[in-house]
Amino acid sequence: MATDTPEEPRHPTEPEEQARTGSPLDALGGTVLPDHERWEYCVIHVNEDTSQQPSATAASEKLGGSMSPDFIEQQFPDQYRRKPSPHPAEQLGRFLNKMGSKGWMLTNITSLGPLQMYIFRRRKLN
Repeated sequence: MATDTPEEPRHPTEPEEQARTGSPLDALGGTVLPDHERWEYCVIHVNEDTSQQPSATAASEKLGGSMSPDFIEQQFPDQYRRKPSPHPAEQLGRFLNKMGSKGWMLTNITSLGPLQMYIFRRRKLN
């Protein structure tokens, strides 16, 4: 007896899929990839530090010039010591080299709202 309603598409059962592909299936019924095709990901949020070092000149101005910038620097050397910081490109280069030495490869840099995300991947280690 013929009907006018089409048959619903039939999805293969797990044994049929496994027999067709020859591969084991994961818990969700998908084919388990061979070890050489598995990846793990690492997402790093990179902060941009826009703060500036304290200024003895600004502190002197705030005090109405009652103390000179030199005097303030001498009296509070830990707070007003000029600390050279590496250039941001140098800092980023060191970070990327460290990740690379651990097997991570940078695959994407993206913004998520105000956040800058660095996405790395490497072959999944067993």
